[in-house]
Amino acid sequence: GYHLGHFGKKSYICSVMKHTRPLILLLILCLVPQRVSGQSAIPVGVERTSLFGIGGANILDTYLSPLNYCGTTLSYTLLTERAAHFGKGRLTVIGRYDINGTLAHPAADNSEMWDGTLTAGGGLRYHWQPAPGLRLSAGGLCEISAGGTYRSRGGNNPAQGRVGADLAASLAADYAFRVGQRTWHARLLADVPVVGLTFAPHYGASYYEMFSLNHRDGICRVTTPCNAPTARLMATLSIPIRRARLVIGYQGDVRQSNIYGLKRHCWRNELLIGFTRTLQLLP
Repeated sequence: GYHLGHFGKKSYICSVMKHTRPLILLLILCLVPQRVSGQSAIPVGVERTSLFGIGGANILDTYLSPLNYCGTTLSYTLLTERAAHFGKGRLTVIGRYDINGTLAHPAADNSEMWDGTLTAGGGLRYHWQPAPGLRLSAGGLCEISAGGTYRSRGGNNPAQGRVGADLAASLAADYAFRVGQRTWHARLLADVPVVGLTFAPHYGASYYEMFSLNHRDGICRVTTPCNAPTARLMATLSIPIRRARLVIGYQGDVRQSNIYGLKRHCWRNELLIGFTRTLQLLP
């Protein structure tokens, strides 16, 4: 057989590499677009913030009583954020889910009022960065809510139900700064309803009359800042701890309405504590 010496093997390998180099380069060029297209569908990060709140509330509902009731309120809030698949990276899809409950008493402490609300909403915010570490956002949030109030000494109408929907302006400011080797985040959130629709019974109208006798004229009213000035403010500080972030903050929630001469307000001030996790979701 044909035998290659040391120099013959070397020249043979160089010859093979010389003739197969174009083929190798062609294979690499064919593979590169596939890797890039695969990397374009990168995992989408969803930021989930869970917040538990405790504080005080002041409630007035003249459908049930002309007195102010004050007490303790508890709440749970879930905030979600992720980058939108459109908008060139400038849009963020947001979600907000709230549940709160309050036990309140009047100044005479001769009755009780239980109040609770469940809220769910979603929207979009457009963001820009005017300075290093600072991000401002503005957009809209659509929310639906349902809840009720019960007064222990309410006579013929001891309870009041609530159902409504709002379109709110949503604003946010985020600031990232370094503390040692870790990055902390400070955030301000503000939601202000602009227009909505709410369930609004007349004074003295019972639910039997509205839903059994069909006395439903005018029980749905459009709400604006003129007859329902409402706003919600949240300020939080996010502290990194391992793979999660501890969140502490404050929330002020002002809900007010004056429809058919019936006034209602629910003012809540709460201290917040919770955590933030970022989930990597496959496309």
